[in-house]
Amino acid sequence: MNPKPEIDELHRVKIENLHIKDTIVVLREKLERLKIENEKRIQNSLAGANNEIAQLKDTIAAMRHEMENMKFEKVENIQKDLSLANNEIVRLKETITALRDKLELKEITYKENIQKIRQNAVDEGKQLKKMISVLRGSLEERDEK
Repeated sequence: MNPKPEIDELHRVKIENLHIKDTIVVLREKLERLKIENEKRIQNSLAGANNEIAQLKDTIAAMRHEMENMKFEKVENIQKDLSLANNEIVRLKETITALRDKLELKEITYKENIQKIRQNAVDEGKQLKKMISVLRGSLEERDEK
């Protein structure tokens, strides 16, 4: 057996071993870089997600505030409308009362006028009867003469 081929083989295995070790070191470094990059991406993603969550929370708070304002304005508008309606009802009731009073006064005045007309008719009838009686009496006196 030739010692040279064994030495060559040993040398080749040592060199191969060194290459494998170098490859392992390079792969470890690459794996570490990938790990670091992956962690950075995860951190960036988490930071982005946290920012988005914060923005969404702010938006929700703003919308909630706006909804509360709208609800308050709606209640306020309803109260104003109710107040206006109640005021109008009061004014209409006052108008109705005034018109009723006016109608009753006109009815009383009308009845009084009717009564006066009837009384005048009765009085005029009495006067006419007296006049007829006087004229008849005058005619009868004249006819007797």
